[in-house]
Amino acid sequence: MGIGDAIVTVGCLAGFMVALPAILVFVNLAFIRISDRATARLSRGGIVPFFVGLIPILFIGFPAGFFIAQGSFFQFCGSILMLGLLFYGFLGLGVVARLAGQRLTALYDREESPFIQTVAGSVVLSFSIVFPIIGWLVVLPFSIIIGTGAVLMATIGNFFGSVFGGNRRQQAYTAPRPVAPPPAEWEGQQP
Repeated sequence: MGIGDAIVTVGCLAGFMVALPAILVFVNLAFIRISDRATARLSRGGIVPFFVGLIPILFIGFPAGFFIAQGSFFQFCGSILMLGLLFYGFLGLGVVARLAGQRLTALYDREESPFIQTVAGSVVLSFSIVFPIIGWLVVLPFSIIIGTGAVLMATIGNFFGSVFGGNRRQQAYTAPRPVAPPPAEWEGQQP
């Protein structure tokens, strides 16, 4: 490995360290409602989102890769499917980064905005992803799978109720109760 290869490697890693937090913050803030629901779901545990996250990878990712290899019209369809899966993956990484940021800001006993939480978590996540071997083969794939599962559960949860995380639309609306007037013996008294 020559000096040119080392410079290119360092430049690519530096670009990754700047670009990934920016992408995660953008995606997380652009789709804030989905991100809120997915972060709330992921904060309850990561086992179920992991297995739910495997579903789109197995049933969309592999067929999309097969379609891309076919060429022509199938290549176009496979590319569209892969871009949709990539969108869910980046949104899932943003959710994982935001949850990490929530846990980091909780150490200081402060309630920060989603922007600060996402920035803090995405910087930590991108540093852990850049770490060789463990970051590439463990942190990145598991973060994408778990985050994709949480996002899928948050979006599908509106349709399927409590099986995938609760349905807010089916909850009954209760109007606030009116405040009763004070008793007659209280009139004229100062609190």
